[in-house]
Parts: sequence; C-alpha cells; structure tokens
Amino acid sequence: MATYKEQLKNRYYYVLTEKNIPLATFGNLKKVSDYLEDEGKDFYKYNTLVRKEEFPVERGDLKVYKVKHH
Repeated sequence: MATYKEQLKNRYYYVLTEKNIPLATFGNLKKVSDYLEDEGKDFYKYNTLVRKEEFPVERGDLKVYKVKHH
C-alpha cells in the first residue's frame, strides 16, 4: 500500500476559470463536467475531457487547468 506522501506525489487538481477568473477547484474531471452541466454552460462532456492530453482545455471563455498538488 502506498504511503500518504506517495499518494500526494501523483495528485492533480483541476481549476475552472471563466474570463481568467477562478470559479472552482475540483479533484476530478467528472465533477468539473457535472458542475458545468448544472450551470448550463456550453463545454465538453466528461468523455471528451478524459481523452484530452494537453491542458488547459479551452472552449469560449471557459478554461480547465490541471495543476499539481503541493
């Protein structure tokens, strides 16, 4: 079993911004997708976000950044 430090070493967060203003921070892409769907915003679905290799993912004024946990 991995130690706590080893688990943190590979942890990332996803930061959602609109017009360069941070809206929220999420632990996984499913929550990002659900949040945007609930807000009625036009953004990629979860299945598309999972396949994205490069971050930030942009669409219109919305961006999702992948940031390393410190």
